[in-house]
Amino acid sequence: MNVILEKEYKHLLEQIRDPDRRSWIFLNAASIGDTAAVCAIAQAFLKQHGHSITIVVPPDHVAITQMYPNRFRRVHTAERSLVNMVANKYLDPVRFEIDVPIYPHPYVQGDCRLHELLNLCKYPGRGGMSQTDMIRHLLRLPWDAQFERPTVPAQWDAEAEQIARQIGLVKDESVILFPANNSPHPQFPDVFWETVAARLTQRGLKVFCNMRGGTYRPDTMPIAGTTPIDVQMHQALSLVNYAGRIVSSATGMQLLVLMGGRFKQMTVTMPISKTVEFRMNQRQYHSTAFMAQYIYPEFLPGVPFAEFSVPYDGTPQELKEIAIAIADDAFDHQSCVKRMGTNGRTFLEEQDIWLRQLMAPLPENT
Repeated sequence: MNVILEKEYKHLLEQIRDPDRRSWIFLNAASIGDTAAVCAIAQAFLKQHGHSITIVVPPDHVAITQMYPNRFRRVHTAERSLVNMVANKYLDPVRFEIDVPIYPHPYVQGDCRLHELLNLCKYPGRGGMSQTDMIRHLLRLPWDAQFERPTVPAQWDAEAEQIARQIGLVKDESVILFPANNSPHPQFPDVFWETVAARLTQRGLKVFCNMRGGTYRPDTMPIAGTTPIDVQMHQALSLVNYAGRIVSSATGMQLLVLMGGRFKQMTVTMPISKTVEFRMNQRQYHSTAFMAQYIYPEFLPGVPFAEFSVPYDGTPQELKEIAIAIADDAFDHQSCVKRMGTNGRTFLEEQDIWLRQLMAPLPENT
């Protein structure tokens, strides 16, 4: 490191390091889901390595750290651009020590090729490596290190219930759509989301559309036939729990809600082309690389969850058909993705016993 870079780096470390006590330093400037995953593994990390943790997150992610009380000695906020600059200019992937920042994300750490192991899952029977296992690997944790579920303070639940009553969200008989995404996933034509909303309404459910966040959105927001709602970070788990159901694109918020496990049904829409593999950030991926059943399967046992492959480049009729299947909970539809095991059952069914050991039990009121 040259003299100028070393001076910049030392200045940044002075801001990030705990002034009173040495600690591990976790950096995260990525999605809500990435922050949630790192927070969820913090207890296992402390058990394995000792000491304490300082976590550096964007200001809008502080609420996630509050869902994991007593796991962090210090929560430091920094803009994403600053954290990414530190990661790209200064971090040595070989160093793993107290008071030296660690960015435990497989897309960033090391030679940035670790995440390509996800693509091995496209070969049936060959296996691969989940993203959660990659986090364990980067943090030098045992393969059976357990993730924690987020804890929602009682006052947040009370706040969400008050909001729900004000906007007419009917308990256990409502659906919140989360169509927007901060990752550059292809967007579905309006006809898809409009059909989902219309069909849910026909079923007698109240349908709401989250308007908060998401750089990449459908052309029309809110979705026609829905009531707009502004879901803040600390309200998401509580509002979805009150509504009962969530239909979402694959997002960090969706992952956080999934980890909480407080819902009657979660359905995720995966934008899968009929003709080409998915590309993001100048990298090419197989369709399995962003599906929960492949990247964090231990979060799914016992949870009412489904993933649907939706051709964003499909015809209006194809999109309507899948939209109706999603709204109707038609989990036997050909577009409902099921990761298969080796003995004729699904992967989740075959591997249920050991997968459950890798994630804390569901809350009792689920």
